[in-house]
Amino acid sequence: MTSVIMLFIELLLDIVGLLTGGSIWKRSSERGIQRAWGMLATTLSLLLLCDNIEWMWLFSRGVEDIPRFVEVPMDHLSIWHIVRVIFFFQLFSLFPIASLQPGWMSLTRIVNYCIPILLIVCIACCYQLFNGHYTLLKSFADIWRNLGEQDVIVRLILFVISVLTPSLNFLLPYLKRWIPVRRKQSRGMYIYMGCFGLIMSGYIWLMLGTSGLCFNLFGYFVILPTICLNVLYLRNDNPLSLPPLPADDLSPKEIDAIKEIEVSAVVLELSEKLQVLMKERTPFTNPQYSLQDILTDVGTNEHRFNKALRYNGFSGFRDYINFNRLQYFKEQATLRKDLTVKELMFMSGFTSRSSFYRYFASIEKISPSEYIDRLQKEGETLPNREG
Repeated sequence: MTSVIMLFIELLLDIVGLLTGGSIWKRSSERGIQRAWGMLATTLSLLLLCDNIEWMWLFSRGVEDIPRFVEVPMDHLSIWHIVRVIFFFQLFSLFPIASLQPGWMSLTRIVNYCIPILLIVCIACCYQLFNGHYTLLKSFADIWRNLGEQDVIVRLILFVISVLTPSLNFLLPYLKRWIPVRRKQSRGMYIYMGCFGLIMSGYIWLMLGTSGLCFNLFGYFVILPTICLNVLYLRNDNPLSLPPLPADDLSPKEIDAIKEIEVSAVVLELSEKLQVLMKERTPFTNPQYSLQDILTDVGTNEHRFNKALRYNGFSGFRDYINFNRLQYFKEQATLRKDLTVKELMFMSGFTSRSSFYRYFASIEKISPSEYIDRLQKEGETLPNREG
């Protein structure tokens, strides 16, 4: 039995997911990972919303009052369900590597990683349309009873591939020998993986579930993690990873790995010009410093500028500027111990206290106040150590 009340609540959640996803898409000023997630979340929420509106219409058709519970016929290993979710799973699974190595996930690579999914969709659609025989599986036991049927075998194989292919993509960030990763995983990465596991569990339960409850809860398994991740992307442009370490903090092994990254001489020269600009002129201390300003300062276009940023491990202009502001804050906190956190914050170019505290804590794992206190304690104990 399917609860219409739960379906209605899910419909409201779909609207929340649609609004938050659309907000991410609209506010993303750069063509980066934040905009990609906004587009994915908006599309997914819209599809779920249309699906639930259709179900509500079907349940209300021919009756005066919508019933509280409705019997929904189960169809396990449904080709339609496999085709409908597989593209979302594949794109969903590519965000971790796209976050850790900005620019590595190009359009060509996305197409290459979607080829297995395209094959699944083609095989599924052709089999559904031209086979002429489709075994209806109303229960989990029906799968085993009809395992000898050719269409059931094909559907089971497609289902296994639809689970394994996106799941294996989560191993990409750990293939550091072939994929150079400049950034570090953040706490958001583990939340993201947990959300993916929850969505995949709901999908497996829907395909193999033993009761109508799986149909009722599948939408919740999808939309609630999506809203959770929408909140992360509203708070941070790239919430799944942390900015790369400053050049002075890199180990010799990490420096050698960076040198092995293939990059044009133009991008390499631009990268060096950016480092000199940030270090000598500190233009980021101006809160109004914009993308157009930095393009004018280094004499380049946005395309080459983004390539230089990605070579250095940054996902976009704001990510790069905030990183430099944070490093400047730490530097001035060491030199100007008479200044307060608020004064140092404004001196570094930050304007929002809440955003600054959140960003600082996500990188340093402590609050700015705690960081200042630690510097002061270290300064007090230093003479005793020398004595």
